[in-house]
Amino acid sequence: MDSLRSLPRRFQLRPLLGAISLLMGSCTALAATPPGTLGLVNGPAPSEVTFPSIDTPDIKPGRAPVVDLRALPQGARASLPNQDMGHVFLRIPPGQAVTLSAADVADKVITPLLTAMRFEGGMRRLRRAPDAGLPQTRPQLDGVAQLLSLEYQGNEKATRPRTLDMVDAFLGKRAPTDDVERNLMIARGLTYSQFKADIERQEIIYPFMQVEGDVPIEHTMLLASRWEGQTVTSVRGSLIHRYSIANARPQSPEGADLRAYAALSRVKGIDSVDGKRVLDGPFLVLLPYGNDSAGGVSLRYAWRMVVRGMSFGRPVPFRVWSDAATGTILKMRPLVSDVNAVGNVWRRDPGTGATQVRSFAVDPALGGQYTLKLAGVVSRVDHQGDGFDAEDVSVSSTLGGSSATLANFNQAPINNGASGVCSSGANPRFQQVNYFGVFHMNWKQSISHGIFTPFPTSPWNPRIESGSAGCNAWSSMDFGACQGYFDAACPNYSDGTTAGANYMNFAHDNTVVSHELAHNAVQRFTDDRPSNWCGMAPCAIPVGMSKLHDLADAWADHFDNTNCTAGWVAKNLGGVNASNNCQGSRGHDEAGRLPRLHEVTTPFNPAIPGDHFPEHRDFSTIDYADMQIGSAILWQVREGMRSKCRPSGHPQYFVRFTRALKNAGLSGAPGSGDRGIYNVLRDLELEMVEQWATSGLPGGPPAFAHNGNHTTNKVLAGFAKGGVFALPSACIDGDNTTSDAAICPAGENGGDAVIDMNDNDLADDLVVDGISHRETDFLKLGGPAPTFQVWTGPRFRFTGTSARPVSGTAICNAKYIVEASTDPAFSPASTINSGWRVVDLNTATPASPECSDTWTPNAAQWTTLQSGGHLTRLYYRTRTRDALDGNERISTSPAAGLWTVPPPYAVITTTGGSDY
Repeated sequence: MDSLRSLPRRFQLRPLLGAISLLMGSCTALAATPPGTLGLVNGPAPSEVTFPSIDTPDIKPGRAPVVDLRALPQGARASLPNQDMGHVFLRIPPGQAVTLSAADVADKVITPLLTAMRFEGGMRRLRRAPDAGLPQTRPQLDGVAQLLSLEYQGNEKATRPRTLDMVDAFLGKRAPTDDVERNLMIARGLTYSQFKADIERQEIIYPFMQVEGDVPIEHTMLLASRWEGQTVTSVRGSLIHRYSIANARPQSPEGADLRAYAALSRVKGIDSVDGKRVLDGPFLVLLPYGNDSAGGVSLRYAWRMVVRGMSFGRPVPFRVWSDAATGTILKMRPLVSDVNAVGNVWRRDPGTGATQVRSFAVDPALGGQYTLKLAGVVSRVDHQGDGFDAEDVSVSSTLGGSSATLANFNQAPINNGASGVCSSGANPRFQQVNYFGVFHMNWKQSISHGIFTPFPTSPWNPRIESGSAGCNAWSSMDFGACQGYFDAACPNYSDGTTAGANYMNFAHDNTVVSHELAHNAVQRFTDDRPSNWCGMAPCAIPVGMSKLHDLADAWADHFDNTNCTAGWVAKNLGGVNASNNCQGSRGHDEAGRLPRLHEVTTPFNPAIPGDHFPEHRDFSTIDYADMQIGSAILWQVREGMRSKCRPSGHPQYFVRFTRALKNAGLSGAPGSGDRGIYNVLRDLELEMVEQWATSGLPGGPPAFAHNGNHTTNKVLAGFAKGGVFALPSACIDGDNTTSDAAICPAGENGGDAVIDMNDNDLADDLVVDGISHRETDFLKLGGPAPTFQVWTGPRFRFTGTSARPVSGTAICNAKYIVEASTDPAFSPASTINSGWRVVDLNTATPASPECSDTWTPNAAQWTTLQSGGHLTRLYYRTRTRDALDGNERISTSPAAGLWTVPPPYAVITTTGGSDY
């Protein structure tokens, strides 16, 4: 039972309790080296420290009762697997409502759903949600737009004629101009006020936890959600129909902490235990723990708490589920994971050759000096982790441009970035300001996007160029430096290998800082949320994103506008600049090492799978490598939203993504292997589609009466490009006895319909700081015809928990038709089509990837579509069918009809681009 595995990297909110390192490998971590001798470091590459964890036994799901879809609320569509503990997702057409009580939600939504599921005991087995629901924190446009503004600050290549007019409107600096209004309507299909309302709309949730008596069953719940002014639009979660309880309920928590600490001390990988206090809890829950002799789920009473132990020489907090009777640890997870100020920072990293001035907040001056410290959030930045001395930056509160209200760190010689690149430059202060500016933006954006507060629960203690970090970086905000930084040849030191000596200074690479902060943020959005997040502690905990390493690279991609993590600090691995920016002769690593590129080929090429699922898992199955799959998918979604309109797509993407994170992970245990990764990604996809698809509501409240949800295809296409679809894994597992009552009632059915487009014009794509950003949604009048990319479903199927090797005949739909029109209703006179075309289903033919195809209109068809001239909208959709012309799917009804959304569209302009 006690085991070590390649475990999910967690974060910690309590300073120096523990940490996650950025890197992985098979060797031990480099020992901490005194700063004076770091220039002599040589040896193996920095490594990932695997803190101990314990998993519960796999649960073999039993069959759930036969679903009665007729009992669902009127107009509802659902994904309801026939397996116990399956992922439930319900979509309901919304109405208008100012208030809605939990009793109303129970009567009109939850009870009909339980009836449809034939859930014995009904509402008696669920704890009712707080009566008024739980209003979630409302994001603020002027806050989320702060990150957007940095992308354009001093970056002329990223700025088009009227870009800053739109950015300033988002920041609240000026009212939107008529041209801003017009372009938002052209690209997004909504007005400025509607765009602002979309960003700032408030979600209200109603958690109904499954309980036995008054004890919650871990990882089970039905969570209903609605938007302010509307009725419930969706329910997600997981329930257990058949279970037994294997141990007795305890009378009190007395002694639970002592028993847990005693058990923790016996876990392999734990050096010693604190044994003094419980950091959170204990809370009594029922933990699903394998199967009973009748094939049902076995539950055990357990005390859930957070305790502390030493592992690999570091104090680490662990969330443990301790058997209520014996104290045995049943499951364990490591949890490691205002005066205005200005300072100069690198724009992503020193390799961009540019710096920018950033604003941030620090504490009032003490003793006439400002330092890099913010009470309740972050302690003073400590250079070399050796206590505070002359090398720890501070500035006068009265000199150098500072005042009682401004701490000016943007002054010589601190702001000389060129002298801060290498140790020989003797300017360690620049990197401290750089770190603080980057850190502060990540933290502030987390707050602006509605993270659970307080965040953090205790201040971080950042260390820069520290001996305790070694040649590595940690989520406790502890950053080391390596020989590449100290050597006289810096910034071009390399011994030609990928050994640790070739790394530079981790705090200098903003993608590294963002990655480490992301562990903290993503966990707080998901499985390290407050214990009373559901309104009444203890609350069931979502599964979280630990299988995908907290998607920390995806977070960094967004903040630093690149799909390459550690492209600077690891630039000299394999030779000087051989890995610079994930390019060069070595490029990047596909198995989770650094630098990491998040990329898939479109159309998919099996010979170079990149981060495509499931093929990428042939490189590695550690969480870092699986994070590359998720990060590549999310990069495609982000780029798709930017392509529609760069300034507005940026905040829309991340606000909706972070909202989706909050509701993901409530679908029960995802399982292991390839199937477990697919289930986690599919869960996230459904939550993201829900965010996009419900952003517009024709006939709804005025602020949402628009078709802004036409960009839903960017989510679906982003996931399809990465090999993941909105289909339950039960539909593609080679087992006709597993099914979904609405999506694949007869068992095996991999049919889907997803579409995107390419403008076939590379000339209007931006290259910013070495990263190319595709613009595909504006077509040049008289230019090349667009190409449509269609996916008819996944090319793989599962055998047990594995989807590899991909072989045999794919069970996606066999044919498709593309329709393109200047009329959103696709009237015959305004519409051209591809005719029905077949896709390859034979996985033994790599030259023609299965279940996808491209089609380009001919010259006559393209001429017809351009007849409206400048600013014509080109709507498109696809239908797919099986070989017998059955099983029709349409791209405007994703997930076999769970949602109905408008068709996406491109815009024809004289330049082939946008003014924004």
